[in-house]
Amino acid sequence: MRKKTLITGTLILTIASLITRLLGFGFRVYMSNIMGAEGMGLYQLLFPIYMLLWAASSAGISLAVSKMVAEQTSRNQHSNAVRILKTSLCIALGISVILSLALYTFSSFIATYYIHEPITTLSLKILAACIPFMSAACCIRGYFQGRQEMTVSALAQIVEQVARMLVIYLFAGFFIPKGLEYACALGVLGMCIGEVFSFILSFAAFRLKKRQLYFTKATLNYHTTFNTLLALSIPITANRFLTSGLQSFENILIPIQLQKFGLDSSSALALYGKFSGMALPLLFFPSMVTMSLSTVLVPAISEAVSRNNHLTLQKIISKAIQFSCLIGVGATALFLSLSKEIALACYGLEDVGELLKLLAIICPFLYLQNILTGTMNGLGMQKQTFKTNILGSLTCISIILTIVPLKGILGFVLALLIQSGFVTVMLLWHVLKNIDLPVDINNWVVKPIVAALAGALTTTYIHHTYLMPAFSLRPATLIAISLLGTFYIFMLFVLRCITLKDIKMLTGS
Repeated sequence: MRKKTLITGTLILTIASLITRLLGFGFRVYMSNIMGAEGMGLYQLLFPIYMLLWAASSAGISLAVSKMVAEQTSRNQHSNAVRILKTSLCIALGISVILSLALYTFSSFIATYYIHEPITTLSLKILAACIPFMSAACCIRGYFQGRQEMTVSALAQIVEQVARMLVIYLFAGFFIPKGLEYACALGVLGMCIGEVFSFILSFAAFRLKKRQLYFTKATLNYHTTFNTLLALSIPITANRFLTSGLQSFENILIPIQLQKFGLDSSSALALYGKFSGMALPLLFFPSMVTMSLSTVLVPAISEAVSRNNHLTLQKIISKAIQFSCLIGVGATALFLSLSKEIALACYGLEDVGELLKLLAIICPFLYLQNILTGTMNGLGMQKQTFKTNILGSLTCISIILTIVPLKGILGFVLALLIQSGFVTVMLLWHVLKNIDLPVDINNWVVKPIVAALAGALTTTYIHHTYLMPAFSLRPATLIAISLLGTFYIFMLFVLRCITLKDIKMLTGS
């Protein structure tokens, strides 16, 4: 692995993710204002279908491309890398066309009997059109990720988000007055146009890259490449498809079970909209760093494994786990201490803050799960990941079916906590066992918790005593978040959880 590659790739994807999430988050606030909580709930019911289609057409093949291209690039076999991409595009496009036709044909059936909301039929038909563009773009981005060149993925994220926002903004006046059906369809239309522009950018970048490379005769034949891609991608695809399918089922169950708790259909959908469309995006916002690092880890770990560099492998994974723990514990402190203020500043809804506070304890598990999944994929342990995720989803579904009718949305929070905790612990056990990695409890858990407590208590006192009387809600909240982050990082240095040596190692200086 080239010096600085891991941190540079992570920073590029994180900056791009920050830009897209800031743009998307601001626009989500706009969408929640024009669609309402019920409209957001309806739109969020469609998102698991989108993820299911992504899992079936793109998830496994793009990761397989990334892994194989990383191995060929490390040997300067650029012709083989391009052949891998071309073969993957044939596979992905074949699958995606079949999925598109099936979704369009059975959209009414899926809307009525699976989503239980017939008015989503139009949205599903629109969604069917974007699947080939999504799968092709994912394969091309997998090629660049395998080369550890993250700029294309970063730019594609930004272009996709900007295109989505522009479509929704430009056509809102036409769609929104027609009711929930067309409001939901507008959100899906924006998503589809974003995928199209992401593909155009990715394809153009690939054509430019081909002109810069020196090609020798390819040593991989298409038959071998095809079989290897399938062998690598099928376990990942099965894992993502089944887990996405179960997660889709989880999300569709929630409004139904909330009605059994005593809410009417409209109230259940609105509460689900606040939970999944408002509170969860806030919770996942800090995870942009761990998700970016997870993406970069796959080719980096694959290269270390191919070179049999065990020491580098341990160092990469250990620092990635520590980094994830620091972010997860810090996010928990943030959402426990400022949840109400953040929700009011973003949505003007205090009950979203209550949901956010309930979810805060899940952050360390969710963020670490991203890192561990990327690590497992890089190590070729997709089967273990698959089994663990299936068990976690089945556990979550059983709790939703039994506890949500009794405890309402609190039951779903409990289901998420148990699921994420179980999956994270099992994945961590597999990783530690596979590479003989020692557990650093002090730097992974104890010191981050102490630093987070100190930062949260100090910030809460300053916020209530000085900031709230002096500033309006949004400036006070923004300053408080900045102070908490500053105090937390300062305490991490004081406790020597992170050092200047760590920073120099990460930056390669």
